Amino acid sequence: MTEKQHEPGDDLLRALEILNAADAGGDDDPEIEAALRTLARLLPTPRQDFSGRVIASVQQAPLSPGRRKLRSRRRAIITSLTGAAAAAATGTLLWTTGFLRIPVAEIFLLVVQSGTLAVRSVTFMLDMLRFVDRAARVLTAVLTSREMLSVVGTAAFLSVLSVAALKRLVSSSQPLRQRESMKC
Repeated sequence: MTEKQHEPGDDLLRALEILNAADAGGDDDPEIEAALRTLARLLPTPRQDFSGRVIASVQQAPLSPGRRKLRSRRRAIITSLTGAAAAAATGTLLWTTGFLRIPVAEIFLLVVQSGTLAVRSVTFMLDMLRFVDRAARVLTAVLTSREMLSVVGTAAFLSVLSVAALKRLVSSSQPLRQRESMKC
């Protein structure tokens, strides 16, 4: 049994008939949604430059009498200049009345203190890097020499041994009850 092959034009005409016959009240009709999906599937996709061409043609089209362009560059410049003038006038008024002098002085002082702290921090970091470099040189010289390596190893061993002996001495000098309470 062979099925009858539908051409895309038949589906398109049927979808358009469904949409034309639909009344305005049935928004949730699944048949209308299927017809819209069919239209979206069957209609050709626009070229890559479609939106650019539409915007260019709208900008070049003459406006009807009494209408202005939505975004005029002159209006944007005038608005920005007016805003800057209003801000300057408000700042001048606040400065002359004394309301703005203390916060501006505090902000200036904070900026200067922050700059000073940053310079001190950088200087401290450079000093620390010099110290680390010198310490690394000393450690490299110590650890590459066999005699110095044996001295450092012996000193480390004696330090660990003395700490262990001190711990044993302190723990033996404590009363028995105090030692038991420390274990818990």
